[in-house]
Amino acid sequence: MTKKYDYIIIGQGITGSALAWKLYYSNKKFLILDSENKNTASKAALGIYNPITGRRKALTWNVNELFENLERFYLNIEKEIGVKILFKKNIYRPINNNKDFNDWNSRMSNIKFQSIIKEIDEKKVITKKSGYIDVKKYLTHTRKYFKKKERYHRYKLDDKDIIIENNEIRLKGFQAKHIVMCIGIDQKKINLFNKIDINEVSGNSILTELNYSIKNIINNKISIVNTSKNIFHIGSSYNNGSDNIGHSKILDDARKIIKKKLIFKKSFFGIRSSSKDRRPIVGKHFQLKNLYIINGLGSKGISQAPYCSDKLFNYIERNKQIDKEININRFKT
Repeated sequence: MTKKYDYIIIGQGITGSALAWKLYYSNKKFLILDSENKNTASKAALGIYNPITGRRKALTWNVNELFENLERFYLNIEKEIGVKILFKKNIYRPINNNKDFNDWNSRMSNIKFQSIIKEIDEKKVITKKSGYIDVKKYLTHTRKYFKKKERYHRYKLDDKDIIIENNEIRLKGFQAKHIVMCIGIDQKKINLFNKIDINEVSGNSILTELNYSIKNIINNKISIVNTSKNIFHIGSSYNNGSDNIGHSKILDDARKIIKKKLIFKKSFFGIRSSSKDRRPIVGKHFQLKNLYIINGLGSKGISQAPYCSDKLFNYIERNKQIDKEININRFKT
């Protein structure tokens, strides 16, 4: 007899995992289906959460709501899985010239930045309310946790497994009230949500070794995170398209920043999904009334996935409208 679920989550990356925990804490019956692809954007991610973003050093979109409960969300998961995954760290940015210094000083007059900038002088600025999630441990232990509870199943989605009847979607062998797709760039391979323009943004990150320690995350075009004794996770490159340009430039840039000879250990490659307006895509399919999506989180999955999961859940369960900035309806023509 086929088990009945409230939700089926397709994809157990950063986004699918966040939704799974939201459903778990909400006492919903769900099943995660994941292909266990080794090369995904989530597995290449550094896992940094940072309220100041981009080359323009602007506040992250919707920063107050995104960061209000962010650390608490991951700390609660730590308690469940019994593994430390959240590491609070300040971010160090070198000041390269007078313009840089003046720009940061002008931000100090903005009340929104005052709570984030910890220290500034002519050589550096240090910001707070940041850190990183050990993404590998987060995904691995989330999978193990829900496997034990029979809420996880290895499964590769294929168009032939999709059945559409009476404006609803069904997967062969499974039965659920709601199906949520959290498969990132692989969404382009499935003949659903075709009206949404999802762009490919490829990126590399590397693990290196060095007998040295760094207290803060370094951000200087690339990010350098001292994740454990003598081990550094460094990245990430951003390239429009799906090409893997390799890790050499990241390694060279990191050596110039640290001014020490890092020993290369391992490289990671993934293709992120991004929308044209750089906002997440959250909501219900335009025709299929039980099919939903969370996608387009780009490089900000760690900070945006809990927020987007919460918004979609409240839309489905409580009929609360999804913010227009992330609502899938902005793609309707």
